[in-house]
Amino acid sequence: MIETFTRLFRARTLVAALTRRDLAARYRGGALGFLWSVVNPLLLLAVYAVVFTHVFAPRADVHPYAVFLFSGILAWNFLSASLLDAAETFRANGPLLRKVIVPPEIFPAVSVASQACHWALALPVLAAAIVAARVGFGGRLNGAALQFLPIAALLVLAVAGLALLVAALSVHFRDMRDLLGNLLTLAFFATPIVYPLAAVPVRLRPVLWANPATPFFEGIHDSLFFARPVAPAAWAGMAAWTIAFLVLGGAVFAWLRDSIAEEA
Repeated sequence: MIETFTRLFRARTLVAALTRRDLAARYRGGALGFLWSVVNPLLLLAVYAVVFTHVFAPRADVHPYAVFLFSGILAWNFLSASLLDAAETFRANGPLLRKVIVPPEIFPAVSVASQACHWALALPVLAAAIVAARVGFGGRLNGAALQFLPIAALLVLAVAGLALLVAALSVHFRDMRDLLGNLLTLAFFATPIVYPLAAVPVRLRPVLWANPATPFFEGIHDSLFFARPVAPAAWAGMAAWTIAFLVLGGAVFAWLRDSIAEEA
């Protein structure tokens, strides 16, 4: 397992190069290029603002709800897109893996790194929306948002561990992506993204805390939207799940590593 992460560290330059290639290929030929990473979230925020201000009134007492939802959706898009890409990465890069001697660990790492870049490019839109919301609703800016940096780092590491697990299993189970898509849909509604955890009945909150994604999204909302200290339980949950996913993903990947090239 440790060798898996050692190889990734040694191949970090290659991971960075392939990530740049993936980002360039995604926007090649587009009129706006990388600006789509800003335009898309900006349009999404505009739609949320219109719908949840003039069409639909959410039951949760969270204002402005559009910004609350947007902060969670951006992180969820990173998580789900990274795992879905990881499920296809060896199928897409099979010929390269068989012809060139490269550590297979780099391909799921590139999936996560590429999606993390998209998330990072959308964060200025979120930051502007949060500042406007705090000022518009009489709130004050404080340093709580700085907590987001370690939260984002822990989430990226946790997703990287899961990506190794998903990528290795997808080689042997071809329907892994379809299964993963359904699981992510269920997980989305079991995660406090479209609602705050405080709006959930007390008797049901332990069920939500059993969801590995819950402490991450509670931390994101606390640090960015509510501008308050993240609860120690959330920090502990994020750290524990990150370690668990890295260990599990690294162990399963190391176990199946030798069969990846021939099965991809």
